[in-house]
Amino acid sequence: MSTINPRPWYCPDALVDDYVAALQEGGDFRMLKAFKILRATVVNLGTVAITLYALSLGADPTLVGSLGLALLMLYNGIEIGDYAALLQALAEVSAQQSDDNDDP
Repeated sequence: MSTINPRPWYCPDALVDDYVAALQEGGDFRMLKAFKILRATVVNLGTVAITLYALSLGADPTLVGSLGLALLMLYNGIEIGDYAALLQALAEVSAQQSDDNDDP
């Protein structure tokens, strides 16, 4: 699928194309957004819980803290990229629909 405006470098083309297809087939943006927020919350809380549990068992705080922080940063970076791709797809679908409505 080609676009008139180039996509930002942080939006993977395959992921944006998948979201565009889902949104064009009647996908619900609010449901996708809510799912992503719920998924990120569960993973973040799980990472914090595992890190705190490891610390309570007497693990090295520097190692556990560093690994926990690195995992949270990595996961949240992936989530932000995924969310950016969803927003890009929504913008492309909206632009395409407005172009279709403008054509006589």
